[in-house]
This record gives sequence, C-alpha cells and structure tokens, in this order.
Amino acid sequence: MRLWYTSPASVWNEALPIGNGHIAGMVFGGVENEKLSLNDETIWYRGPADRNNPSSADNLGKIRELLAAGDVEAAEDLVALTMFATPRDQSHYEVLGEMFLEQRGVALEACESYGRELDLENALCRVSFSCGGVDYRREYFSSFAKNVILARLTASKEGSISLRATLGRCKRFNDSVRQYRDRGVIMAAHAGGAAGVGFEVGLRVVSCDGSVRVLGETIVVDGATEVVLALVSSTDYWSAGAVEPDASSLMDGFDGLDFDCALDDHVAAYREQYGRVALDIAADEKAPSIPTDGLIACAREGRHVPYLLNLAFDYGRYLLLSSSQPGGLPANLQGIWCEDIDPIWGSKYAININTEMNYWMCGPADLPEAQLPLFDLLERMREPGRRTARAMYGARGFTCHHNTDGFADTAPQSHAIGAAVWPLTVPWLLTHVWEQYRFFGDASVLAEHLDMFKEALLFFEDYLFEYQGYLVTGPSASPENRYRLPNGVEGNVCLSPAIDNQILRFFFDCCVDIARVLGDQSDFADRAKALAERLPPTRIGSHGQIQEWLEDYEEVEPGHRHISPLFGLYPGNEFDVRRTPELAAACLRTIERRASNAGYLDPASRDVAIGNWKGAGIHASTRTGWSSAWLVHFNARLGRGDACMDELTGMLAHCSLPNLFSDHPPFQIDGNLGLTSGVCEMLLQSNADEVRILPALPDALPNGSFTGLRARGGFKVSASWAKGALCSIEVAGEPGTSFSYWVPSSRTASGLEVCETLELGSDGRATREF
Repeated sequence: MRLWYTSPASVWNEALPIGNGHIAGMVFGGVENEKLSLNDETIWYRGPADRNNPSSADNLGKIRELLAAGDVEAAEDLVALTMFATPRDQSHYEVLGEMFLEQRGVALEACESYGRELDLENALCRVSFSCGGVDYRREYFSSFAKNVILARLTASKEGSISLRATLGRCKRFNDSVRQYRDRGVIMAAHAGGAAGVGFEVGLRVVSCDGSVRVLGETIVVDGATEVVLALVSSTDYWSAGAVEPDASSLMDGFDGLDFDCALDDHVAAYREQYGRVALDIAADEKAPSIPTDGLIACAREGRHVPYLLNLAFDYGRYLLLSSSQPGGLPANLQGIWCEDIDPIWGSKYAININTEMNYWMCGPADLPEAQLPLFDLLERMREPGRRTARAMYGARGFTCHHNTDGFADTAPQSHAIGAAVWPLTVPWLLTHVWEQYRFFGDASVLAEHLDMFKEALLFFEDYLFEYQGYLVTGPSASPENRYRLPNGVEGNVCLSPAIDNQILRFFFDCCVDIARVLGDQSDFADRAKALAERLPPTRIGSHGQIQEWLEDYEEVEPGHRHISPLFGLYPGNEFDVRRTPELAAACLRTIERRASNAGYLDPASRDVAIGNWKGAGIHASTRTGWSSAWLVHFNARLGRGDACMDELTGMLAHCSLPNLFSDHPPFQIDGNLGLTSGVCEMLLQSNADEVRILPALPDALPNGSFTGLRARGGFKVSASWAKGALCSIEVAGEPGTSFSYWVPSSRTASGLEVCETLELGSDGRATREF
C-alpha cells in the first residue's frame, strides 16, 4: 500500500510524514526547492513547573457544597479562582526546524513527469521526476535501526546534481549555525522558557561523487550523480539540561555509511512490527491507479471507499509506529509531526480521550512496544501527581487532569471550565496497562506497574465523598460538554457524571483482577471492590439515552463531539448487546441523538473553525475525525456494521486532509489511529467471555481477509470471508488452550450463528473451515 501524488506539496497538510518515534520529517517533494519540516519528540517549551493553585484544597469543600445546593454559577466561579493552575498553561511541543534543498538546473514547470509517494510497506518516501531528459530520484526515511533521517538523491545522467542545502527554524527561531568539518552544518536552538529544551540539528553529506563545500551556513554540492545526506538531532531533554547537545558526535558516526545497507536494516526493523498484521478488503482494480487525493475526492461520491479504507487502516499503523517507540515519548496530539513554534492546544497529550484513542490499536493490531512510552510517561506523572493530589485535594496518591505535557505536568491545563478540572485521567490510562496484559498475557507488565494502581486507588479513597447515599466525584465534568438546569442556567462543572462512574468501575475491577493474577495478598482488591460497590449506577434518561450527568439534565449541545457517557460501551465493558440488552439499547439511542445533531464541517469554513477553536466559539457539534472514530467503536460493539461503514466513509470523505491526515480541524492524529482500531473492532472483538468474529462486518465489504489480529487471552486470529459469509479461521496461542468464539448468523453461509470452542494443538494452532 502507498500514498501517492502527481505534484509536490504546496502546504504542510499535503506533505508526507516519515518518522521512527524519535525524529521525524514532513517531505514536501519540491523539484527545484525541496523542504523537509523536521521534528524531534523532545522539543518542549519551558521545562517542568509546579503550577498547582495554592488555594485549591482550602476551597474544595465549599465548591462541593455549592454544587450539592445547585448553585452552579457560584461553584464554577470559585473553581476558576481556586483550582485553575498558575500559570494557566503547560509546556507545549515545538517544531525542530526545516531542511531546505535548492537544486540547480531543474524546474517543476519543465518536468516531463513527476511523482511522489509514501511506501507503507517499507516506511520510505520517494520523489521522482524527469527534467531535460534526466531522471531524478530522491529517497527519504527516518531509520528504525539508527536514530537518523537519511536521504539519497540520484540522477540518470552523470554529474547532473548541483544543490544548496541549509537548515532553518521558522525563519528566525534559532541561535546559531556553525560548520561541521567540510561536510555539513549544525544549527543550535532553544525551545524557550526558563528550562526549555536546548538542541542541535546536524546535516551532513555522507557520500557524494561530486564536489562538496561548506560556505557560510550552506552546504554546496556540484557535479554529482549521487548524494547521500544524514540529518540528526541532539537535545538535552533526557538529561534535564545536564548534558550539552552534541550533533557533531552523532554525525561522526555516519562516516562510511552505506545507504543500501542502512535502508535494508531500517526496513527489517520496521517490518518486524508492521508486518505482524495484514488486512485485505481492497479488491479494486482501478483504485490503485488513482492518486490518494483523488481517492479522497472519490470517497465523497461513494466510490473506491473499501480500497481507501484499507489504505487508511495501514496508514494508521504506520503513523503510530513512526511516532511512538520504546525509550521515547508517546504520540502526542499530532503524533510527532508539528510545523509550529506555538501549535494549537500545544500539541500536548490530551488525556480525556485523544491520547487514549492513539493507543487503542496496540492490542488488536499486535503493537505492544508502541504503548510502552505511554506507560513510561504515566510513571513519570507519579511525583508531580502526588504534589497535585496534596495541593488541590488534600489527598494521598497521585492524580492528573485532562492534559499533560512532555514533562508529565499534572495540574489543570487552560481556563476551559468544562475540561480543566477533571481528575479521572490516571485510572483511564491505567486500564491500558491491564489491557496490555489481557492481549499479550505477560503478567510482568502488571507487576512492574502494580504500585501505580495502588497509589491511584489511594487517591480515590480520599477524593470520593458521600452524596445522596453514594460515593461521588467532584468537582468534575463530563468532558467539555454543558448541561442546562431547569432554571435555564448552563454549566459544565458537576458531581459524578456518567463517565466518571464508568471509568472508576472499570478501574476498580482492574485492581481486583490484577490482585488475582499476581496473587497479591494485601487488602488492595477488597478496598477497590468496596469503592466500586458504592458508586452511582448507570441510569437511563428521559430520551431513552444513557444519562450523562447524575441528574437528568438537558443537554445544551446534544450533538457534542465528546460521547463520554458511552465509555462503558467502549473502551469499557459495562454495556453489551448480549449481556445487557436494555443498556445497549440506551447506548444506541445516545448514538442516534449525537449523530443526528452533528454534521461535517463545510471545507470553506475550515480556517474560520480553526480560529474559533483558538478562541471561544468552539464548534462543539462539528463531526471531528476522532469523534467519528469513537462512533465506529460504539457501533461495532453494538454489531452495527453498516453504521460503522457510514462513519468511516464520512471520516475519509470529509475529515481527511490531502495527505490523509485526519482533520479535527486542524490535523490531529487520533482520528487516523482511531480509524485503525475501529476497523479491528469491526472484525474481531474479545471484550466479552467469548471472541466474536466478524461481529460488525458491513455489507459494503463482502469479501476479504485479515491476518494476525490479536484477541484477549493471547490469541492471534486470522480469518477470510466471501459473499459476506465467514470461510475460515486460524488461531494461534498457547498449546493446549481453548478458544471460544461466536459468529453472528448474518455472517455464516447457513444463516445460523456459530458458537464453538476450538482446542489448540501441541503446536499452539487450530483451524476451522466453513
């Protein structure tokens, strides 16, 4: 599979991403003027800071009293004064810089042919063009084997390449440029703020059969047939400023590098992860001959959607692998790619849905390594989270609110009353640790992080308080959504919204299960169970929907993009079509109300909408990429395959930028990664006591196959189907284990549901033909 185009990118949203989880680039593919926008995962502004509001704990009781009395306006006013952080904002992520290549003797308008592509099988970007009878080719990759971006430029005619190469950073945000031997340049810069990250970017010629000089800040190449460039980044992030950045030493290590060998090593390392899963739903002879931006346009007319969906599924896996690798930071709001010094929302970790969605595919798509940076960041949140728990809530344990940053900040972010004061993110994130165990069966991940679960439990033992006979949360919010009281007053801050109770039930159940798996003999499990039993139950509201708040308030925006009251449907396991049909019906009613009150943004209004996101006029009911992806998961859990396909088609047609990045707007990677996990959920589910095969296959995908998807219990499953009916399954797991599965009647040739158990043989495999 590949993304491909017939013209260079004119803006960042058309450029093609490369990355290895640590260093990344956006390749524009220009002819005479090529540009790579560059990123390093560690370029963060200001450094760590204690932003906890010192007035919080003393006013917590009064805020709760006001909420219990229904005085929402006074409660929110006091929240803003005493709980918003000082200063308001966490650190933000920043662009690393740009690499510019000015090639002499060629011009786009003089080209006889042009093409650029991103090869997903090899994590390789290619640009090719013919000009003046000479064929030119450029190859770029961010190596999975070495922490470097490599580029090779070749020409079919000897001595045809003459170029000038420079580094920059948004025209003026760098401190200095110095020469590296006679082969390159090094740009030094600082992310800004009191303890922002200092860094160096190095660009050197590794090999060249022409002449190479460095004049001022420019690398000058003349008369070459082949040129290989290496680009590195060195920062003081991991040493907290104790070790100076040193790009020079990194570039020294590439003396004598062979590009083909480096490419082979990169492809092998990348495919070891990417090659575990395959999907084939793209039987379409014409679609491969249509450029990717053309396919997006076709999707708006309902054409070639299965092929584009297959491409987007693979693209999501590529993007996660390229932005999240062991030993580094997690994928942020834009993965690892960012073109700005001050990006919207700081390009941080939005942990009230977006970061979690980034990692939902890790289990089913067999990418456990990609999630390790998330666990590492969680561990780093413990110390600042203890300070936040004490300062804001007078509580033990640790907590965090709806955002965090590259320094694991845990204080509230921004002055957004509906988002900032929401301390439910730690238990949500910790459920990912439990799911890692359920998919891959390695209990060491539970043992390694057990203390985090225990410390998070401590926080909720102190934070929850008695109200109406239950233990409730508060002040809290149903993320970013508003309600209306009977007197017409609108509010965000509340007590124990549905999502809080659902997250905590899931988290407390995880604690009990972890104690069982690890044989923990302390009172940890009993304490978690005792808290779970006293949480408010899920209620069905007056519209037949899952009630979003503790009271059945009117929704100010019934089409709101956050569909928080359905956490228990996905990623939780509280609601199920077979186990809890009444609650499942209420989930469906919730989905119908949300979907019928939200629409896709008019492309002509995109820039206006982005401006409104930055200000106050947020389009809460706009159908965003990630919100549609969440709806795919909900519909999949309800067995509604055609509804899933409708959402996916809408995402691809209306929430895709030319480079297939998911548009919020602006670009957020959660939509891309959520699409991939959503497709997994349509094909294979394992949250119940049985594995469900093709539980939400739409009629629009009558033929296909998948290989290597993971099911909880440590199973790897492959399946094929034709004319909408399951043909075969193959299961791999621990020898001698049992694999219980269910196939809906709509996906069997007999028209009868299948509910069977396969026994895995001594080779750990079993097959079944239908």
